[in-house]
Amino acid sequence: MFFRAFFYREFLRVSLDTVGCRVDAPLYVTYFSQIPLILATRFTQKSRSTNATMSRIDENLHRILKDHGLTEYEIKTYLKLVFDGPATPFEISESVQIPYARVYGTLEGLEKRKWIRARPGRPVVYEANPPRSVAELELEQKQSEMVAFTNLMKQDLQAIYERREVVKNISLWVIHGGDKISDKIGEIVSTAKTRAYLQFATLIPKDVEDLRSPLKAARERGVSVKILSFVNPRFVDQKSLSLLSDEAEVGVIQEPNEESPKPYNVCAVDGRDTVLTYLWNLETPNEPGSRIAFRLTDEEFAGVMDRYFEYYWLKARRI
Repeated sequence: MFFRAFFYREFLRVSLDTVGCRVDAPLYVTYFSQIPLILATRFTQKSRSTNATMSRIDENLHRILKDHGLTEYEIKTYLKLVFDGPATPFEISESVQIPYARVYGTLEGLEKRKWIRARPGRPVVYEANPPRSVAELELEQKQSEMVAFTNLMKQDLQAIYERREVVKNISLWVIHGGDKISDKIGEIVSTAKTRAYLQFATLIPKDVEDLRSPLKAARERGVSVKILSFVNPRFVDQKSLSLLSDEAEVGVIQEPNEESPKPYNVCAVDGRDTVLTYLWNLETPNEPGSRIAFRLTDEEFAGVMDRYFEYYWLKARRI
């Protein structure tokens, strides 16, 4: 309930009818300020009968105290001490019909919350702390609780949320055969609206023939088309790569040696669609049948591929 301490507002009409006059005053008041405000209209005069007084208590006040976490006995006890002043446990029990066996537990709870205080003596006398100071104390406590709650949510639980395993349903297609792979890459490039990133670790002349037309069309539509190649003489045809520079920006990263290939190509479009092509037969890289591709439509995965591409793009040499 402590959230209401900060966000709850309501229109309250206070009737000053217990001090011999009636004045209706519309006021906008906060959750905590209602308690001292309502009680102040009755604090100037003790009632002749506690039960009669309590029967006239605004339902609004009773609801606020109950919503704030007070029990029925605690509400009766606190209001008895506010209206009639200090009293012994026996007087409280008799006045508001609280079983005597329960009155000490009720008083202990209110005293712990600092809503009331005890005067030492025989018998012990209890009196209410001023409603305004109680409201200020409760507000300060709820603010501290809100800070603790916010830290818990933003730091501890958010960290757990970000580390959790999420089961996602994604669309995945498996594509066999060099011609079908080239057709699929050309197809998703033709749907590009803002950007198309292609990373080649393997490139043969047949690929270039299939790609030039959709790449040129994409560039004419204003799509940012970039090609990155990890140049390895065994897997990348240099002449074919040069031809692609007529249709797109091309950057190259020289592989340190022929034994360090990255045997897969990536085509990522608009951060939503990705085709991964793997060279599963390193002995015959120029054979179309040596490849298998996977198409995924998942924004999170495509975003990872985009960042991977942009990282190497900054390191690449333009041709």
